[in-house]
Amino acid sequence: MTTEKLMREWLIYRFGDRLKARTSSRYSEMINLHIIPALGERDAEGLGRRDIIAFLAGEKKHGNKRNGGGLSASSVNTMLCVLKLAFDYACEMEYTENNPCAGIKRTGTDSRRVEAFSTGEQIAVEKAVEASGDIRLHGIVLCLYTGLRIGELLGLTWEDVDLENGIITVNKTVYRGKDDAGRGCLVVDRPKTKASNRLIPLPDYVIRMLEEDLRRSGSRFVVPGKGGERMPVRTYQHLFRRLTERADVPRKGFHALRHTFATRAVESGMDIRTLADIMGHQNASVTLNRYAHCMMSHKIQAMKNLPLIR
Repeated sequence: MTTEKLMREWLIYRFGDRLKARTSSRYSEMINLHIIPALGERDAEGLGRRDIIAFLAGEKKHGNKRNGGGLSASSVNTMLCVLKLAFDYACEMEYTENNPCAGIKRTGTDSRRVEAFSTGEQIAVEKAVEASGDIRLHGIVLCLYTGLRIGELLGLTWEDVDLENGIITVNKTVYRGKDDAGRGCLVVDRPKTKASNRLIPLPDYVIRMLEEDLRRSGSRFVVPGKGGERMPVRTYQHLFRRLTERADVPRKGFHALRHTFATRAVESGMDIRTLADIMGHQNASVTLNRYAHCMMSHKIQAMKNLPLIR
């Protein structure tokens, strides 16, 4: 069995329709653009550990199909994951005796500092939203006080918002994908992970804002697009970029709103377990590792508050 045949069989018969559309698309892209061109004609049984390591090293160095540059550690690790799962399947089906990916370590990811707005910048952003009079921009404030991802925000309908109890339900996400003809389209899918399905309590200020928005809204979507339809992701990113220009704050990606929420939560003393649940992280260690730098001022104050025992 060639590696190409193995990869295609594994993707169809092991997962079928069980994968999220976005994950399936990502796996297919990895297989068709990277794995098959490099390893597809090789006998799956003949591939060894050194072959896999050499392949991954080459992709990290010059695997970018657009510019010939290197791929990120995340992309290389995804390829390793796909190969390992496919060869696990091959062993299970007795196509091969051993998994050549066994024991290969993931590539270390580059640690990037979390990009968040300072308190002063956040105030400027919120004032700019208020001055705009545009209820669509209230989604930006909602992200600042809940940590929602942009896809989760644009997936919200009023049925997901319990204003009486002050809770929103996150059960779907929206992203820009492609239809069967390869044309760009909005895709509504399950959230990023199981942990991303969650309930988020709302601060009183946000509840009052949403109550007013519901009275004014003629759409079923919390953040309405043109004609009350669903707001496209790129359109909302553009609205956010224009808002930050009016607020005269440094340009940051939309995800900075999520990081800003987490930073303010840590600064206010929220415990990491609670924050992880609200953020939709699979475990608290992810939250702790990502936002540990925000906790230094809290740690300093906690140390100052230690009683002197004599």
